[in-house]
Amino acid sequence: MQEVKKGLVVKIISDRYTVLINGVEYLAKARGKLRLSGNIVVGDIVDIQVEKPFSNISKVHPRKNLLLRPFVANIDMVIIVIAKEPAPDLLLVDKIIVDSRFKDITPVICYNKSDMATSQEIAQLLEIYKEVDSIITSAITAEGAKALKEKIANNIVCFAGQSATGKSSILNMLLGLNLKTGELSEKLRRGKHTTRHVELFRAFDGMIVDTCGFSKLDLVGIHPEDLKNYYDDFFEFSNECKYTSCLHIAEPDCAVKRAVELGSIDKDRYLRYINIYNELSNARTNHV
Repeated sequence: MQEVKKGLVVKIISDRYTVLINGVEYLAKARGKLRLSGNIVVGDIVDIQVEKPFSNISKVHPRKNLLLRPFVANIDMVIIVIAKEPAPDLLLVDKIIVDSRFKDITPVICYNKSDMATSQEIAQLLEIYKEVDSIITSAITAEGAKALKEKIANNIVCFAGQSATGKSSILNMLLGLNLKTGELSEKLRRGKHTTRHVELFRAFDGMIVDTCGFSKLDLVGIHPEDLKNYYDDFFEFSNECKYTSCLHIAEPDCAVKRAVELGSIDKDRYLRYINIYNELSNARTNHV
């Protein structure tokens, strides 16, 4: 009888799966319906029947979450990497935070390339997201390396965000890897994609996902009326709204809108909230 073991999918290239079991990596293929469905992603917990040269994946265990950008399962924490250049896409940051909270993943903001920005510039941006844990890092000076290692310990951590913010450089700094790093387009001031596949790296009693950068994220599965529940900075004011079902958009006597007017909530972040709400509402209408 073939031996069956449970492991973690750490890399997928074509139809070859690398499965980690007790520190040992096994090459495996999917069998039967799993092969036809292609429904296995990095981060999945799977059962394999151990054989040579390739083991067979016979079962995929239920996932606690699934990210679509990047396509990876069972994540504990998303570290959102931003930098002075390329200019931060805060709408993308907001969407990643919302998506993380919707999927019960802890979001952390990492301001990278701190050697290129002033302390005031960094502080002003992080103040917008004061309800989210943050780390300041530099692959050049190694600032923040200890804090990142502490975050990674005992977690499966995904680095996400725009291209050319330095995700691969951070991994090189932490793990002594030699991943290709992106070059910033001087013409567009935007990042070029450099990472070609999703992969999990063992580190500090945890796992790190190296993923390509991206410029767009579509929120899937979130009801427009529930969007407000994923903004922690709204909570301390929303109990004072006139209506318990207040969406903080068109309702009268809204405490969140008053907080925006008083500067307690960043105005641009609030306007992006309305933007995201409208996107979700339009998507819902178009699918009815």
